[in-house]
Parts: sequence; structure tokens; C-alpha cells
Amino acid sequence: MPQRCLLFLFLTGLCSSCMFGSYPSGYPSQGGQQLPDDTYPNSGNQPGNGRAADPGVTVNSIRLTRDYTILNLTFTNKNQPRVDKNGEPADREFVEFDPSGQLVAANGARKFGFLKVEGIPVKSERPNRDRFGQPLPSGLITRPGDQVTFTLYFERLDKGLENFDLFECNDYDQIVCWNIYNLRVSNPADVVVYAPPTTPAPAPTPVPKLPKKQTPLPQPSGESGGEMEIPKKETPKPAPAPVPTLVAVSGIVSDAKNKRPVTATIDYQLSASKQAIDSVQSFASTGAYRMSLNKGQVYTYIASARGYQSASGVLDLSKVAGGQKLTRDIALTPLAVGDKVTLKNIYFEMSKSDLLSASFAELNKLVSMMQDNPKMTIRLEGHTDIIGDHDKNLQLSRDRVIACQRYLVQQGIDVDRIQTIGYGDTRPILTKGTDEERKVNRRVEFVILAI
Repeated sequence: MPQRCLLFLFLTGLCSSCMFGSYPSGYPSQGGQQLPDDTYPNSGNQPGNGRAADPGVTVNSIRLTRDYTILNLTFTNKNQPRVDKNGEPADREFVEFDPSGQLVAANGARKFGFLKVEGIPVKSERPNRDRFGQPLPSGLITRPGDQVTFTLYFERLDKGLENFDLFECNDYDQIVCWNIYNLRVSNPADVVVYAPPTTPAPAPTPVPKLPKKQTPLPQPSGESGGEMEIPKKETPKPAPAPVPTLVAVSGIVSDAKNKRPVTATIDYQLSASKQAIDSVQSFASTGAYRMSLNKGQVYTYIASARGYQSASGVLDLSKVAGGQKLTRDIALTPLAVGDKVTLKNIYFEMSKSDLLSASFAELNKLVSMMQDNPKMTIRLEGHTDIIGDHDKNLQLSRDRVIACQRYLVQQGIDVDRIQTIGYGDTRPILTKGTDEERKVNRRVEFVILAI
């Protein structure tokens, strides 16, 4: 009987002190209401939303705390009652959560890992096997009509990231993937305050010195005369020094093979932004670069150079104080004709060729690479797992690489520079092992034909 595992990808942090109200932690359940966490201003339950790939999954609520992104979900077993040829129930679903699941945001540039789950088991890395070595079904058993309400905790989303997806995999196999697309939560960014340079206070105007003794002034009747002392004028206090708001980020860009310095362009942006806010270049002689970024923010970047694969990364300054220095070295891999590169973070609709926005960050690295190397031509190659109908797998792999080609062309790359081919299930990396282990078979690669 196929095993159904709950696996999800989501984006940002979660809070260790969060307590839930009347949500039961076990099975079955009909739902409930969570108590708000008053320790964090953004912590109230927000209505469930998103589009689940499996019709049995419902998002009850989404919640952000200081440390967590929290999803409360309900799974309903919608199978029809039936038995197999031996008269045994064939309508069961085994519910568990794979800890490799994660949230994906910022078009794929930011990922937020799974932390814990309440209400269903966590999938074991070493499943029990039968006497033939095949993995045995595991997890919480459900039958037609049963409901399970459970709570997933992920790392907290960066401030300003409000749209994200929860992913497990791209295809239905022996393990059914439960992905949820187009999730949304209110998560406003902090206001970024840029402190303008302060000008020194003007020097005080000198006060002319008076003689120590002055001619006695007329005094009121009945009072003796005397000398009048001029009070001293206080010197104004200097203005307080401004609090530093910038973090100095610097490093060396080098060749990953020979360690020589590389002249590269580094485009960076806020994680919640769709546009690069600025760029810097590394020096040809040393490979050194330097940029000043506002503290309290999370940035993503793409480093690109002629003759090299583009590289991307994250600069998390959310907990870094202003005035500090951060070192981030970048190694770029040189390109060569015949090289084959796997695009690791490409996401499609379940068992379809519809490209999802979570793929854009990975494809944008390829766009930068082809822009920096205007004579570069490639061949996109699509592959599926060995499970399923051969002809359908072949067509699916073709459609998926065409979807990737279409995106590259939309970003300004000439279609004549991009060939496509789908191999379906004919070139697997693994032919044995569990469904989880054979995920590597489902992939999109590109081969460099010319530079």
C-alpha cells in the first residue's frame, strides 16, 4: 500500500515559548482555536490560505512568533472504502512529516527549515524493512473520513517576506508529496532608518572679556555700593555621537580551483525585495570587495563573472550591530565546454510542467551567467524518476525543460542559445533505494555547448 508522508517546504523562524490553546496534539481532530502569544506583536492567528496540491489538506491558520513560522493543518482521508484481493483494507493512509521539508520564499532565494511537529509522527531516516529489504509503511494510520489536525514549526520568515510556498517534491511516486503553494501571511518589514551624515556643531561665538572690576553702579536707596560680577556663560555641550547603523561587509572573490582573484560583480538586494538595490565590483588585482549595508536586515546576492558559474548567498544582518565588520569570501567555479550542471532548486506544480516562482532565483543565476558570457550556448536536459508510465515521464521531462527555456527567454536570453531535450526515466542516477533516496533522479540540468 503506498505510504503517504506529509512533507513541506516553508520560509522563516519559530518561537520556543509558543503554546496552543484547544488544538489537540493527536488524532483525530475537528480543529480548534489557538491562543495568541502576547509576547510578540505579530503573533495572532491569521486565516489559512494557499493552494494545496493534495485536496485532503486544509490550512487552518498561519502564525508568526519571535522565533517560529507556524502552520496548523488538517488532513482528511478522502479515499473510498475498499479491500484488496486478500480482503485486507486497501484504503488506509499513513500520515507523517519528513524533516527535510521546508518553506521557500523570495522566489527561491530564501529557505526556512523544519523545526518540529505536533500531532503526527516525524518520518524516520531509517524506516523498518520487510524480509525482502523493502521499506514498511509507517506513520499515523487513517481510514476514509478520518481527520488529523497537526501543527508544523519552521524557522521564522524574514521581516517583509509575506508570500511563500511549502514544498516536499515535484512528483507523485510511492510517497505522496503534500505541497502548498501561494501561502500568505502579514509580516511587515521594519522601517529602515538611514542616518544622514552629521555636520559638526558651529563653534560658539567668543564673548569679550570684561575687566575684573567695574565702576560701581548706582544702588537703590539704603543699600551700600559695591562691585557687580558678570555671571559666566556656560559652554554648550557637544551633540551625542550618532549610533552607527551600517555594517561593513567585505571579502575576496576567487577562482574555486586555483584560488586566484577574480573580477566579479556582486548584485545585492533585501530578501523581501524583487529588485537589486545596488552592486559592487571586486578588484582585479586582489579580488577584494567591500560594501556597507544597513543593520537589522537580511540580504541576498548573486556574484557573477565572465567565464564562471554565478554564485548566490545570503547576508543575514538581522542580529548584527551597526559598526561591526563581516567577512564573506566567494569562490566561483570556472566554466568549460562539456560541463554539466544540475539546477538544484527548480520547482514545478505536482506532476505538471508549470514552473513555480520558487524556481526564479536559481534560474536567475543562469541568466546572469549567460549575460556575462554572451557567446555561451547550453542544452537543458530534463529527467524523471523510474516510477510511473514511461511515455508520460518522457513527455513530462520535455515539457519541464521547455518551461525553463521559456523563462530564460523572457529574461532576455536569445532562444537560439538554449537547446532542450527530455530523457524521462531513461537516465536515472539511482535505480534502487527508497523513494526519498531516488529524489535525485528528478532533476533539470544544463550542458555547456559553447562559451
